[in-house]
Amino acid sequence: MEYIDFEDKNIVVVGGTNGMGLHLVHKLLELKANIIVLGRNINKPELNDIKDKCHFLACDISNSKEIDDTFDHIHDKFKTLHFAVNNAGVTAPYSNISELDIDKWKKIIDINLTGTAHCLKREIQLISQNKSGAIVNISSCAGLQALRMQAAYSVSKAAINMLTQVAAIECAVDHDGAHSIRINAVAPGPILGGMNNEENLQKNPEKTQRKLSITAMKRFGTAEEVANSVLWLLSQKSSYTTGVILPVDGGFNSGKFN
Repeated sequence: MEYIDFEDKNIVVVGGTNGMGLHLVHKLLELKANIIVLGRNINKPELNDIKDKCHFLACDISNSKEIDDTFDHIHDKFKTLHFAVNNAGVTAPYSNISELDIDKWKKIIDINLTGTAHCLKREIQLISQNKSGAIVNISSCAGLQALRMQAAYSVSKAAINMLTQVAAIECAVDHDGAHSIRINAVAPGPILGGMNNEENLQKNPEKTQRKLSITAMKRFGTAEEVANSVLWLLSQKSSYTTGVILPVDGGFNSGKFN
């Protein structure tokens, strides 16, 4: 599928220094976008080959001042945004609610929900200077179905889904009809990479099999498949789509499988 929407357009990828976010950055580079990459660590060796092709900004989205300072810088340098992807997020150790560590709960909510909401606020302000634009939030299948032992993560992603839909109806058209911002979310299932790297999968084959068994397709997804879904939602190929939470999960959300 060819895209012409992104050439010379400004797009911020929050959480774009590893995993699915970094894969998306590489895809956007192929599409000749002007990419602003936000991440806590922008000095990773794996970023060296694209350091001169993107604008990297260090930002911890659990820190509201850092978010404001970062988006002030984006405004000063780029004046406007056309697209945004909010991919930053963290997980927590498995725990029953009865044994929940409230400090870890707060950390998850601060980053996954509050930090994303703050970024979304600033992105909407910058994108609304244009006639149209689009934002994609990265949610999770854990935000669509309850998962045992993952209360903080699941609640944070379920809240992202609702945040996405509230923002979508608020930004579908402004009161003067001057601009429209489409806002959607992608909810990935088990994706290769990160915690699902080859070493971890081989180390615990029983756990690996459990992850595979929750999907109808009986396989892991790839960062490429997630990136393709994000690009479609950002592009004009989905021009009548807003407020959607798109599962990219091999059928996990469709039911339970043996």
